[in-house]
Amino acid sequence: MLLQPLGSVAARGGKPGRAATDSPSAGLYLRVLLDTAALGALATYDRLGLQAGAVVQSFYARRSFEPAWTEHATGWTAPAQEAVQLVGRAREFGLSPAVYGYRQLATLPDSLATAPTADARSRQLATYELRLTDALLRYAAHLRTGQLDAQTLQPASLTGETAQQATVALEQALAAAALGPSLLQCQPAGVLYHQVQQAWSRQLAADTLHRAGNEADFRRVAVNLERLRLETSVADTGEVALVNIPAFRLQILKAGRVVQSHRVVVGKPETPTPTLTSRLIVFVTAPDWRVPYSIAVQEMLPQLRDDPGFLYDNHYRLYDYRNRLVNPWHVRWSKVTPEAFPYTVRQTAGRHNALGNIVFYFANQHAVFLHDTPARSLFQRPQRALSHGCVRVEKPLALATYLLRRENQQAALPSVHRSIAQREKCRFDLAQGLPLQIRYYTCQADNGRLQFYADVYCQDEPLLAALFGR
Repeated sequence: MLLQPLGSVAARGGKPGRAATDSPSAGLYLRVLLDTAALGALATYDRLGLQAGAVVQSFYARRSFEPAWTEHATGWTAPAQEAVQLVGRAREFGLSPAVYGYRQLATLPDSLATAPTADARSRQLATYELRLTDALLRYAAHLRTGQLDAQTLQPASLTGETAQQATVALEQALAAAALGPSLLQCQPAGVLYHQVQQAWSRQLAADTLHRAGNEADFRRVAVNLERLRLETSVADTGEVALVNIPAFRLQILKAGRVVQSHRVVVGKPETPTPTLTSRLIVFVTAPDWRVPYSIAVQEMLPQLRDDPGFLYDNHYRLYDYRNRLVNPWHVRWSKVTPEAFPYTVRQTAGRHNALGNIVFYFANQHAVFLHDTPARSLFQRPQRALSHGCVRVEKPLALATYLLRRENQQAALPSVHRSIAQREKCRFDLAQGLPLQIRYYTCQADNGRLQFYADVYCQDEPLLAALFGR
């Protein structure tokens, strides 16, 4: 947005009788420019090019309208120069310098050099002062909690607690010995966030020419840093089991360091694995499998109409509503419809079982869980969005062993193996449990380098549109 020409102080409510040759201070201009009596708040802030006008107004009222960033003789103060440079580095944090008017802010020295009078110089200083404060308040808020509302993906408003936090952060940065490091403390504390941000910053530094080809990477990084900011309520600084859906991977992380890794199979796009936060609290060995109703009627019923022996051939058993075993050859399957399917289908324990030898449970409203699978060859595929929504885990016994040992229950390990060998169902409860996060990141940092993954559920698209337009 271009800087708008401003009228004289007298024309905008300045003290009458001031001589035309006097040079009003930038502080006086700040008070006058922010006076909303004549035009109203919205029109006043719009004329000044302020997107967070009410918060800017409050910021200056708290400091009795004294300038924070400018001096009449030199223009930008040293902290202001550091602040403008920080705005220019916005891409390092997945933000766009243009959103904060960086090019306009950087023109202040040239603008002051052409100011015809001391009065014009003061007006320019006050205008730039307001625009820098507006930019930094939004910058601080975006660093902390993102640019978008998590529910609507509309631009987040700078109000309430967010506005208060941004104001305090800016005041503290002004008082700090170094403004930049202080303001950057607004960023989330999460390890995953910082790993991505720092890897991206290093990649930018290595790409000294800032080639146009970097734009695609920038947008992917920006989308994932935005996701990580919107998840600021979720801690990842301790020990956590992280399933990243696009990476087809489960990692156990301690303070961001990988201590165990497993390939996984996740839900197909039509039956996607949900993102959630929970806790691994129990696992069961040699489980039987109660077939979900949707699978029973959509996938099994057509086969049963052709061949009732399909059930026994695949180690399934049929039960009625009283949990009594039913002979599938005695059912008139041609009369059974998906709308009236009065049976439960279960698969017996063993290597053939769809859950494999072990299943891990955690509280969630989606009825999903982690489990073994007899189809081990699927883990060799590069694209593993193949399940009905649950997460199949490669080397599940290694995960079970880790869970028991971290709770000093390694004495139970022989029981795990015996249960599987004898096909006798056994339950193992975890006193502490392990935090579990199932997430959707199309960009992560591995060993300090960025890795990009296919957008298997097309969840990047709405974020890209919200951040950059279509």
